Amino acid sequence: ARDPAFNFYYTDNLELLEQLGAELVLWSPLQDGQLPQDTQALYFGGGFPEVFAAALTQNQAARSAVRSAIQAGMPTYAECGGLMYLCHKIVDFEGKSWPMVGILPTTAVMDRRLTLGYRQAIACQTTPLLVKGQRVAGHEFHRSYLTTQPEQPLYQIQSGDWKYEAESMMRPNQSPATASQTSYDTEGWVLHQLHASYIHLHWGDQPEIPRRFLQAAR
Repeated sequence: ARDPAFNFYYTDNLELLEQLGAELVLWSPLQDGQLPQDTQALYFGGGFPEVFAAALTQNQAARSAVRSAIQAGMPTYAECGGLMYLCHKIVDFEGKSWPMVGILPTTAVMDRRLTLGYRQAIACQTTPLLVKGQRVAGHEFHRSYLTTQPEQPLYQIQSGDWKYEAESMMRPNQSPATASQTSYDTEGWVLHQLHASYIHLHWGDQPEIPRRFLQAAR
């Protein structure tokens, strides 16, 4: 999915998919009514779906096509803005509600507070991209939160040295001794063959991630 609403992708991730044999076909949840022919997997990157919420809502054909594909078991990866699009609805900064795909039983609510930081996470479940127990590193950058959290989350997220908020940045010379203060949060959704999270992953140091994704597609 690539258009003004979904435009944050690591170029390395896309190039890795192509190097492993994938044919990338761009389509627009804003303008296209159906998925491209012969689609075998879906990749929803980050972006600003809240800005284009009205147009995304109006494109009922695209929302229905995505929902049906995921329900049928199509391997799908969604991060941040892509996660929001797959929710029941988005509530914008003015408090207006906009129906979205509805595959995830939660609502993304826009908030003035910026969540920003690096994350180190452990997969709590096996997904089309990860195996249970696999460790990954990524980042978050968003101004929304979800009203409902999954009973069986995708990630256990390590906080501490790896995590900081925009209002309280990590000190450059922070001592490793703070590792003893580490706490854990959970985040992310696994449903059907969907892997959805606020965390953006760069696959460069773990090429087994795109390999698993393509294996699931095949």
